[in-house]
Amino acid sequence: MKREAQSDPRDCNSNGGERPARAPRRESPSTNPELVKREHDHSTAQQVVSPFSPDNDSKHPDPLEHRTTTPTSRTNATGERTDDIYQWIPAPSEVGPLEAMSQRASKRSRSYSISTDRGRARSVSSDSSESSSARDTRSYAYRAANYVTILETKGCFMRQSSAGPMPEDIALCERLLSRPVEPPNGTLFDDEYITDFHNALQNRSQARLLVDLHPLIMPSAENQYIQGNQSLKDVVDGYDDPWQKTEPIYGPKPQPDHARGLKWSTFSESQRRKLEIKPDEKSPYTAREDMYFPYMTAEIKCGTQSLGLADRQNMHSMCIALRAVVSLCQAACCTEEVHRRILGFSISHDLEEFRIYGYYPEVYGGKVSFYRWPVAQPNVWTKDDRWTCYRFVKNVDHEFLPIHTHRLLRILEEVPDPDDGS
Repeated sequence: MKREAQSDPRDCNSNGGERPARAPRRESPSTNPELVKREHDHSTAQQVVSPFSPDNDSKHPDPLEHRTTTPTSRTNATGERTDDIYQWIPAPSEVGPLEAMSQRASKRSRSYSISTDRGRARSVSSDSSESSSARDTRSYAYRAANYVTILETKGCFMRQSSAGPMPEDIALCERLLSRPVEPPNGTLFDDEYITDFHNALQNRSQARLLVDLHPLIMPSAENQYIQGNQSLKDVVDGYDDPWQKTEPIYGPKPQPDHARGLKWSTFSESQRRKLEIKPDEKSPYTAREDMYFPYMTAEIKCGTQSLGLADRQNMHSMCIALRAVVSLCQAACCTEEVHRRILGFSISHDLEEFRIYGYYPEVYGGKVSFYRWPVAQPNVWTKDDRWTCYRFVKNVDHEFLPIHTHRLLRILEEVPDPDDGS
C-alpha cells in the first residue's frame, strides 16, 4: 500500500496561501555559546595540549590533576591577541647571551661581554672567575701610555740610575752569564732538531712557548730538586699565579708567567714571628701562598704582543719583591745593606728576543727608588747563545740564591722579636 504523498510544508501553495508554522529547531552546539563553553571545558579537562599548539588557549594542564581552565578569547574587538599562549617567551631581561650579543652594544648586559687577554678567551658567565676580570684589568693597565710615568712617580724606574749597581754586583752578573754549565742532553735545542723546533713554534700561542720553549730558558726549580739538586729545597715555583698576598705599587696585582721565591720552610719559627707572616694573611714579604721574597720572574709574549709589555710587568713584580727586602732592612735599621745591591732578576722573551735584567734599590735617607740593570739580550737560536739564558738561571741557583737567602737571614737577626719583652 503506497503512502500518501505529503506536501512539503516549506513549499508555498500556488494560490499564495500562508506558510505553515515551523517546528521548533533543536539547539545545535555550533549555535549555542553556552554549549560551546561546556564542551570546550570538558575536552580541555581530559587532554593535555602542547604549549606550542595553536589551539592551546590556556596554561599547560597537569595530566595527573583534572583541572579545568577557562579559555580566553584569542582576539579582541580590534583583532589584537589577548590570549596567554605566548607567556612562555622570556621577558627582555631574561634574554640569553646569544640574543644579547645580537643587540646593539649600548643594550648589551655587561655580564655577557667577551674580552680576551694573552690570546685566551674570557668566559661569558655573569659570575666568571675573578681572575678573568683581573686579567683584563691587568693587561689594560700595563698597556696604558702613561704607565711608565706613573711608576716613576712612585719611585720605580725602568732604567739604570746614574750611579748604577755596586761594581761587585756588576761583576756578579758577568759571572752568572759566563760560568760554564753543562746543558741537558737530548733536547730540541740539539743541532739536529733546533731548526725544525724553531719552525714549529712560529705563530704559536703563548701557552705553547711556555710549555715547550720556556723550560729550556728557565727550568723549574722544584723539578730540579726532585732530580737531586738539594740546594733548591727551599725554592718554590709559581706559574701564572696572582700575587694575592701583597699590595701592588700601581694598578693590578702581578701575575707572572713564571716566578721563583722562598718557601715557608726557609724560616724558623722565631724568624716567621719576626716577619709576622701567616699563611692566611697578607704581608709585605709574601707574594702568594707559600712564596716569600721572590727573586726571579719571567714574562712570555707571542705574536704581535710587545716585549715592552713584558718588561713593564716584570718591573712591577720585581719592585714589589725589592720593596719586601728594603722593608725588612728598615725594620732592622740597616738599609745600607741593600743600597745599590742587585736583589733579583727577570727574563722577558718571545720566540725571537730575550732580555735579562737585574734590579736594585737606591736608599737615600728615607727615600727609596728602584732601578734595573740590563744584563744581556741573547739570541738563543744561534749556536753561541743557545744556552745563555739556561746557563744564567742555573748560575743564579748556584751563586746568587745562597747570597740572597743568607742576606735575608742575617738581616732577620737584627729585627727585634715581638715576643721579647726587652
